[in-house]
Amino acid sequence: MPNQPVTEPFLVRLETAIEADPELNVSNLAVRAGLANSTIRAMFRDNKSPRVATMRKICAALGTTLEEFMSNAQTAEEREIVRLFAQLPDPLKQELLGYGRGLAAAADRSRPKGVEDDE
Repeated sequence: MPNQPVTEPFLVRLETAIEADPELNVSNLAVRAGLANSTIRAMFRDNKSPRVATMRKICAALGTTLEEFMSNAQTAEEREIVRLFAQLPDPLKQELLGYGRGLAAAADRSRPKGVEDDE
């Protein structure tokens, strides 16, 4: 990994993913993603965000989507929501957002005053 700290958000997450998997390194990730080894090394060296197409290739090689990889989803349900949302065309994304806002508003109205959700 690079000598200087990585600050670009995609690269921060990528560095964490590589360090968390003892069987993963820049070289074999590049092969899996169909990229030149130097491409990934240059991203880290320059601390620059890669093209979206490159990020998608890397995420596919990691077995995920770019949207899921960059989300802050913590639970399996949150990750599934992110994955499903990414598959929708824009008009349906807007419809789903409206539905979600309605559900959240209904939940707020049904919660007794002064009671916080622990979840």
